Amino acid sequence: MTLMVGCTNKGQTAGGVDSDSLAADSFTVEVRDTAPKPMFLYYFDPDHMQVVYWTDAKEPDRTWYEKNDMLEYYDEARKAWECFDAYRRNATGYTQMLLDDGKSVAIRCIGEQLKNPDGEDLYPGELHSRPTIPSMGMNYAFVNIADSLRDHAFAQLHVIVHEAYMNSRRPLTAKLVSQYGKVKPLSKTVISQLEEQYGMKTERSEHTYTIGDRYTYGVLQFKPKNKKVFALEVVTDGDKVYSYPVEGHYDESEANSTWNVDDDGEYASSSIGAAFEGPEGLELCFEHRAPESATVGMLFLRDGKLLRNVYEVYHQLIDEQTPLWKKDLATCRKLYLDNDPHENKNYRLSRYRWIDVDGDYNEELWMRDEDNQHGALFTVKGGDIGLIGVETDKLHLAFLRQTNGKGYVRISGSAGGPAIYTQVFELRNSCLERTFTALEVYGELDECTMNGKPWSKDKGKEYLSSLPPTTDPFIYWLSPEE
Repeated sequence: MTLMVGCTNKGQTAGGVDSDSLAADSFTVEVRDTAPKPMFLYYFDPDHMQVVYWTDAKEPDRTWYEKNDMLEYYDEARKAWECFDAYRRNATGYTQMLLDDGKSVAIRCIGEQLKNPDGEDLYPGELHSRPTIPSMGMNYAFVNIADSLRDHAFAQLHVIVHEAYMNSRRPLTAKLVSQYGKVKPLSKTVISQLEEQYGMKTERSEHTYTIGDRYTYGVLQFKPKNKKVFALEVVTDGDKVYSYPVEGHYDESEANSTWNVDDDGEYASSSIGAAFEGPEGLELCFEHRAPESATVGMLFLRDGKLLRNVYEVYHQLIDEQTPLWKKDLATCRKLYLDNDPHENKNYRLSRYRWIDVDGDYNEELWMRDEDNQHGALFTVKGGDIGLIGVETDKLHLAFLRQTNGKGYVRISGSAGGPAIYTQVFELRNSCLERTFTALEVYGELDECTMNGKPWSKDKGKEYLSSLPPTTDPFIYWLSPEE
């Protein structure tokens, strides 16, 4: 069998930047082993672990590209699909997720996701900022839930490996040498050799990793020349130096070089997620980050060349709004109506916004009617929705400051005459933990409860006085139809 090394393979010859070496792309490389290559799993928490697909499951149709005058893009699309298809056919064989400390945990494939909760097709190539926003991809779970990683506010990409791949590779350590604010340059010998090879002068360099006991990885950025600017991915093996050139954009009027949006004119080093000694040499799994993208793939040393195999340049979406799915909207409206069928039948809950009440990075759902007075607050977690409390034209909702991992919501207002009715809802980990109620008459506490059980007036007064101050969140409403 001939196995595609990936979607975009490019090699660098010994020529300088003005030679044909930069244009000689090698998209396919025949390799002697057929072990499926490592992949990258997007991890939020144990319930959201996924290899996000980078292309559609359907094989590209050459005829369609011809009819739409896009034939020049067909080969690229075809090879991306072949890379994807090879993974998809072997997805169940990926049984280990590699961790930063060189250890691994057992995982298992639990099936793919192609549609959102409303039954609509999902779009490939996007890394969402919230676990509540689904992606097209293959889902995984831990074999042993005790192996679960600490949950992160933001998802991280982890390398996962197929058992056949690990049977033919020797893992290598990748020790970080340079860090933000403390950068170690490449050696003078390496810099001198690369300057001579490319006929350009160095602007900056970085020795980022020492790999095993013989390799290094880093980057080098040249000063602009002939209205062009290049950076190099650099791997050394003893006194041998290998490089892969990446052309940036040079703005002559601003004398500014860029490779990614907001990179401040510096080509960033990749992160090495895993390193291996394979049957044909060094193999590195890399992640190249930018503010709105994440490029993942592998670097190979093959036949005296450094090859860079890009799986995908994912679009990293930030500051997204969680969608309100049709089924969840129907559930919320039913819970609201069931709370008081006589009073609430006149209000539809036609606008909404998400708000993280307890600071656990899982948002609660606040909904209101068009009158901007009648509404309700709901917990939304793991597919389950619960009613927290209801606001009316007399009972008004307020959010209190988060304290020690707990969120507070107060709904209070007139209960008729001199009476004021107050409810306080305590949330932790997106679950309703406690509910306090109080009735005050002429400003004096008349009665109170905690979780439905009577409390003494003294305890009630102490509780009310201990509550954190209110906050004033920015309110913007969305329509479920948007």
